[in-house]
Amino acid sequence: MSQVTVRISDADKQQVDRIVKELGLDMTTVTRAFYKQIIREQRIPLDFSLDLPAETEEALEESRRLAMRGKTKGYATGKDLVDGVLAAAGADR
Repeated sequence: MSQVTVRISDADKQQVDRIVKELGLDMTTVTRAFYKQIIREQRIPLDFSLDLPAETEEALEESRRLAMRGKTKGYATGKDLVDGVLAAAGADR
């Protein structure tokens, strides 16, 4: 296994640490994910962001309101979620 050392300013390191922690990650995980994504996509992907489009923020807020009113359904797996969404979309047609 190899080790990578990166030199950045203290100010940049503090800002990066804050953002990474807000995302619920650590620097090692982010760095490994970045390298894996470079390999997978064969390009330099630079699209990590805390900012969400307004439409996404609105959808999240609506989801929070529904959850607080008990108008949500839980799913055990991601597949169950997708199947549930597809089933609901089919029922709406």
